[in-house]
Amino acid sequence: MKIAVATEDGKSIFPHFGRSPYFIIFEVEQGRIITEAMRQNTFTGHFRGKHEHHQHGEHNHGAGDPHLHQSVAEGLKDCQVVISQGMGRKAWTDLRALGIEMIVTNEVEVKKAVRMYLAGELVDQIDKLH
Repeated sequence: MKIAVATEDGKSIFPHFGRSPYFIIFEVEQGRIITEAMRQNTFTGHFRGKHEHHQHGEHNHGAGDPHLHQSVAEGLKDCQVVISQGMGRKAWTDLRALGIEMIVTNEVEVKKAVRMYLAGELVDQIDKLH
């Protein structure tokens, strides 16, 4: 299993999924981290010149381009879980529909969040969606 965490420095979780400059990718086997690698964000709308936050969520209640988050799904297609501190409701919904477990958390430390997830203790705080 692979878990992606939105980050800028590899240590702290970035406040917004789509604007995160990097994702740190953890490969996990039998509940233990076996590898980790930084992946530059070249696939969210914020880094592709499209500002998705104007096209989803409460702004239009999900209307618009159904392929809007396809590039994100492609960029993280090898990951089963993505952790961030905040994201748009439409992105959260679209990526979950594509089989990626999206989790929004108050936790600030990358590795602590991954350990909490593996222990079944990381709560998806959907009240942080916008």
